[in-house]
Amino acid sequence: MNTQLALDLRLARRKAGFTQDDAAHLLGVRAPRLSVLEQGRKRPNLVQICTLSLIYGRSFESLF
Repeated sequence: MNTQLALDLRLARRKAGFTQDDAAHLLGVRAPRLSVLEQGRKRPNLVQICTLSLIYGRSFESLF
């Protein structure tokens, strides 16, 4: 996976002021799953990227 995307996801969450638990709940997954995405071990699907961009108040394009 693109490690830059993983880093961008983690930084966007932190800048938005969310814990992993909070963001995972809003995304509809458990915190360990979000952690895997933020570590770059798995790639988020398109729906997850769109949802995270809305949760974090970022444009979809800014996460790429």
